Amino acid sequence: MMRERGMPTIVLCAAGLLVLTCACTGGAPPPNPLLDVGAHEWTTRDGNVIPYEVAGNPEAAIAVVLVHCWMCDRTFWNAQLPALAEAGYRTVALDLPGHGEATAKREPWTVAAYGGDVAGLIEALGLTDVVLVGHSMGGPVSLRVAARLPGKVRGIVAVDTLHDAEFKFEGEQVEGFMRAFEADFVGTCEQFVRQMFPEPDAQAVMANVTRRSCDGRRSAAGNALMRNFATIDMPAWFREAGVPIRAINAAAPNPTRVEVNRKYADFDAVLMDDVGHYLHMTRPERFNELLLAALGELAGSRA
Repeated sequence: MMRERGMPTIVLCAAGLLVLTCACTGGAPPPNPLLDVGAHEWTTRDGNVIPYEVAGNPEAAIAVVLVHCWMCDRTFWNAQLPALAEAGYRTVALDLPGHGEATAKREPWTVAAYGGDVAGLIEALGLTDVVLVGHSMGGPVSLRVAARLPGKVRGIVAVDTLHDAEFKFEGEQVEGFMRAFEADFVGTCEQFVRQMFPEPDAQAVMANVTRRSCDGRRSAAGNALMRNFATIDMPAWFREAGVPIRAINAAAPNPTRVEVNRKYADFDAVLMDDVGHYLHMTRPERFNELLLAALGELAGSRA
């Protein structure tokens, strides 16, 4: 496990595995001739329409699929798309059902079902050599994608997620958390978001997160997914993914238990000190360096 130093924030984590909100970069990325900004859509088996964007070289050997977190959307990867395109990767960023511009026609809402959605899109696009990059909830989603597509997923880059495969989030801890969200989704979400932005220079990002993540129209999916988090058999999901996992995590407050995770998967992590859960948005330049390094390692993981 490696450690990076020098950037400010804090993370409040639910289930020790994922934090239940995300942030935007605060603006669109600069124009880039490698970005395909045309609208694309794909429909899931249960009829949900998923919008997605593609960047980079369509002939690239390896495709990178970006999976966002709870109540977020594909635009939260805006700071990563140009860097990945310039590095020569083909990159896909999508909105999961119930998030962003995707439709929300589903019952029940589960993290595992999102694994099926992402796997379906990968197959529809004909991608055969993929690295998944999952932030927060996108980490567990990526584990299920890998389990569904053996031989097609080369590895997973976990972004401040998958800290501890053996963490248990259950009992009154879950019930108290859920009662607050179910009683006042918007107000509780806004308070939750504020706790994640101690950086004095992150006010614009925080405002964007609050507007996008704390939308009461999405509360049914959001609340159901939070309850579903507590039912995940994470050790089994780690094992069944069957691919290397390389995490880029905040060093605090949630410890990344590398040795615990290695009982279930080929796992390693680099930790960034003095950053929070939104390290890929609040400090994108340094994060992108670490992401490209992780992708380079995974790109060479097959003989």
